[in-house]
Order: sequence, then structure tokens, then C-alpha cells
Amino acid sequence: MNQTVGGVTRSMLSLRALLLLFCLLGQAVAESSSNADRARSILKAGIESKDPDVRVRAIVAGSMIGRNEAVRKHLEAMLQDKDIQVRMAAIRALVDLKSPESKAALEKTLREDEVPEVKFAAAKALYALQDPAGEKALMDVYNAKFNPSSNMLRKQTRGFLREFHSFQSGAMFVVSQGIGYVPLPGVGEGFSAMTDLLSDPDLSPRATALLLLGKEDKPESAELIEKALKDDDWSVRASAAQLIAHTARTDLRELLIPLFDDKNEKVRFRGAGAYLHLYFQEQK
Repeated sequence: MNQTVGGVTRSMLSLRALLLLFCLLGQAVAESSSNADRARSILKAGIESKDPDVRVRAIVAGSMIGRNEAVRKHLEAMLQDKDIQVRMAAIRALVDLKSPESKAALEKTLREDEVPEVKFAAAKALYALQDPAGEKALMDVYNAKFNPSSNMLRKQTRGFLREFHSFQSGAMFVVSQGIGYVPLPGVGEGFSAMTDLLSDPDLSPRATALLLLGKEDKPESAELIEKALKDDDWSVRASAAQLIAHTARTDLRELLIPLFDDKNEKVRFRGAGAYLHLYFQEQK
């Protein structure tokens, strides 16, 4: 028999509690979906920017999301961008995703792109995907049938070589220090996102220290990251967002939302990318 409390049976109270729980869960799901839409909008605005440097940053941040059909299609579309560095950034991001579906778009880039450096990047990407076209192109380079160098990049941006060496240094730092951020939890390595951050000339020593300390699976690390999200140094905030994605700290995902309004676009893009990475992993 149901006991009565103030004229209401316990079963009725249990039902009301259950309905309230469902309502709260539904509200949480709706808010999460709304925040994911905001994150998408931030990256979309970056990719559609007239400034090629902004487009590159948005592509790099987008690569953090992991293998996703919409992300892949956006990146493949960027292979047609008029800016050389944007196309190369898109190729690096597609390599991160390791999606066999990208072979056709990369093969077209290898065949049709007029810039040797872009063709070479596409060849290496195809080789990584075990596509015969990539191996053939690399053999052509080895046999001096194809010269992967030109002056076109230097004409478009004189700082390319400096940026290239900086990118390589960032990659070596990741490997030599054993930071442990590759691969990202889930599908997609996120290697370009990490090397891009580490090679940024404005990355502060404090941000580098955070990247090393924050990767530890300790309660103190979570507290450190949470505090870093509000730091005055943009590179510390960006590094905190990177850490949340790379260490799969789903418990800190909602703390990324204030970064959507950050004045620094590098932080905004990275916060959006980190949020979507965790959001889509949760949907699987």
C-alpha cells in the first residue's frame, strides 16, 4: 500500500521526481547542443574569413574535433582555397583525420594543384593513407622527375621558411619531450593542432609549463587547468583548452564555453575545437 504524505502518495512523489529528472536531463542536452552550435559558428566564421591567416588558425582548431563527416567535407573544400598555406593546412588536418574517404580529394589536389609544395604535401598525405598515387609521386620526387620546390610560396609570404622551421621545431618538441598528446583520445591525432600551438612565437614559458604539468591525471592538474582558463595570458588559456581536449577531461568541457567570447581568436577557435571534440566523442 502506498503511504500518503500531505494527500500525495509516495508513488506519485516518485513519479514527479522522475519527471523532474527527465526534464533536467533534457534541458542539459539542449544546452549542450546549443553550445555545440555556437562552437561550430565560431569555427565557420574563421574558415570563411577574408584573412588567410585566420582561415589557417580555424582549420588547425577544427582538426582537434576528430574524424567527423562534416569536418572532413569542410577540410576538403579548403583544398580549393586560393591561398597556398590554407591549402597546406587543410592537407595537414586531413592527415590527422586519417579518413580513407579523403583520398579522392587529395588525389585531385595531387593532379591539379599548380603549386609543387602543395602537390608534395598531398603526395605525403596519400602515402600516409597507403594510396598508390602517393607512393608513385614520392618515387618521382626521389628519382628527380618532380621538383617539390618553387618560389610561389615565397612570393605569397616571405615568412614561410621561418614558419616551416618553427612548425618542425614544435613537432620535434612534442616527440622529444614525450608530452604524450598524440593521439587525441578518440579518432584523429590532433598532431597539427599541438605543433601549431607549440610553434607559436608568442607562446609563453608559463603556457609551456602548463602543457607539461597539466597532462598528469591528478586532481591538482584539473585545478591547474581550470585556473588557467581564466589566465590573463592568451597562450595559457589556449593551452588549457588544448589540454582539456587532449586529456579527454569531459568534466571540464562546459568550462570551455566562456572561451567562445574570448577577445583572442586563437583562444576562441581552440576553445570551440576542444568543445566539439569532446561533444562528438560523447555522441558516439
